[in-house]
Amino acid sequence: MQTRLWLKGKLKQNGRQGGMTLIGMLLIVIVIAFIGLIAMKVVPMYIQYYTIKSTIESIRKEPQLAQMSPSDIQNAIQKRFDIGYVDKVTARELKIKNERNGRVIELVYQQETELFYGLYVVLKINETLPLQ
Repeated sequence: MQTRLWLKGKLKQNGRQGGMTLIGMLLIVIVIAFIGLIAMKVVPMYIQYYTIKSTIESIRKEPQLAQMSPSDIQNAIQKRFDIGYVDKVTARELKIKNERNGRVIELVYQQETELFYGLYVVLKINETLPLQ
């Protein structure tokens, strides 16, 4: 004879409880840990990238920018990089060029971070940002 029980609004047969097994729980923990590992390695790369972009944006707002030489601009950027703990790229690596529309900065760099056992995440940036 089959008995039916109502537990938490669901019909259960033979008095068996439903739920997650230990193996299912371990698989979910492993997936969450893997996503956490990737986030811990990748998020700092993007934070550094956005710090570099915000530094260039702050230089664009300088009132004396038109009178500054490229080396003066690089020195001002490097000071902001030092304050913002940017260590993957230096201001000397940024190319400042004069174009028809005004000055532009070429931001070209590559950053690698090892996830684990020879598996790397690579962030490649190749951007041209106007200064005017």
